Amino acid sequence: MDAIELRMGEMRRYIITMIDEHSDYVLALAVPSLNSDIVNHFFSRAARLFPVGISQIITDNGKEFLGSFDKTLQEAAIKHLWTYPYTPKMNAICERFNRALREQFIEFNEILLFEDLALFNLKLAEYLALYNSKRLHKALALTDARGIYFKREQKLQYVVDPYTANAQAAPVG
Repeated sequence: MDAIELRMGEMRRYIITMIDEHSDYVLALAVPSLNSDIVNHFFSRAARLFPVGISQIITDNGKEFLGSFDKTLQEAAIKHLWTYPYTPKMNAICERFNRALREQFIEFNEILLFEDLALFNLKLAEYLALYNSKRLHKALALTDARGIYFKREQKLQYVVDPYTANAQAAPVG
């Protein structure tokens, strides 16, 4: 779990991200401010959307991951793992998703983030629905994140066009 801070002039916006390291299933929400109560509210709702129980959470040492959020984790017997300061590699899977989110979505919708947060979150939800259900992940043997949870694995193979050298995933039939 992590948070991305974005600035435009004096304005700040934050995107809280949460990723299941087993399936790459992702949830995220843009918020106008960031504190432990907001992170706790996001986590409480996001945890209900994961079809399997959450046994541990990895976060950095930000203040937003203390207080009511940490208390909720303790009450739910969820192990809270902290990264060492200035070591983003300890939360590499979430950090890599944050980078992809910046490159594939935020870059094209950043103005909307500051002008209409509700519409930004609606578009973000659409992006995440595609990311979780349509995007094939090499690390998941070319399945989508939702397929891992719902046993909807589609067996695929790489088909390479010898004339263009373009690789495509195609169903094995």
